[in-house]
Amino acid sequence: MKIQQPRRLLVVGKPECDMSGLIAKLTGQKPNKDISGSVAGSIHEWQLKTNYYSADIPIWIDELADLGQWKAEFSKSEAKEVIEALGGWIYCFNKPSATPTEPGLGLNHEVQATIAAIESVIETACGYGWDGMKLAVAMSAPGVKSSSLDYDEWEELCLDQGFEYIDADATGKNDFGEAVGLERLKDAVKTNDWEPQISSALDDDGEAGDFGEGNFGMEEAEMNAELWGLKASLLTGTEEDDERPENQKVDVDSLETLMRQAMSIKEASMDLPLEERKRFTLREIEKLAKDV
Repeated sequence: MKIQQPRRLLVVGKPECDMSGLIAKLTGQKPNKDISGSVAGSIHEWQLKTNYYSADIPIWIDELADLGQWKAEFSKSEAKEVIEALGGWIYCFNKPSATPTEPGLGLNHEVQATIAAIESVIETACGYGWDGMKLAVAMSAPGVKSSSLDYDEWEELCLDQGFEYIDADATGKNDFGEAVGLERLKDAVKTNDWEPQISSALDDDGEAGDFGEGNFGMEEAEMNAELWGLKASLLTGTEEDDERPENQKVDVDSLETLMRQAMSIKEASMDLPLEERKRFTLREIEKLAKDV
């Protein structure tokens, strides 16, 4: 059975975390990076095939450069539809370096804070009704010898927040004969439910919504994800913005124009076949991004 328009998988981690390398190991291909070398905002695809179903899982990737700012942006009403479209989260973090100084000082607090922020974002968007996969993946930074982490300690820490802990460097099987490391990660993804949620596929009157073969559905959520990022870039000022000449400052009024252009893109694509509609929409949104 082929799952049509499956739920999305969001992979997050700090900029120095090699999410690109992890995704390449899982999917066989590295995600695209922007001109600065960042994978933030990238959309990748994982072609899954099991004995029970096949699906092309869209992977969204985001960087947690500033956890507080990230949480604030993802907690906005504009992000609700994006969060609802997710069927799984993978939070990546680097193990501490295996040096005699600072062997992981503060890592427990950092991981706990990040997991709590993700939980808060999910609860804000979906209440307690969201059902999906949540993994916390400990990784070794490229070219750095990492110290080992106590598995039982980290498993308990993550389980307290509803996350499964996975050591990406582990191989073989555990004492119960279960796969560990990347193989366990793959198993968790394959056994997750990627079918679009029924509640999301119904409108306020309980009628069939946008998840049908001929409707916009999840492609609209994907488009909204792009627009949400553009909107954040318009509304989030920085010290550098304050120092710019007046005629170079970001024009917040242009947000209304941006949203009108986005609606035009949606309307222009409504009569196109599903796959062509998706390509057209993302291409036009990328053009908008370059103009912001």
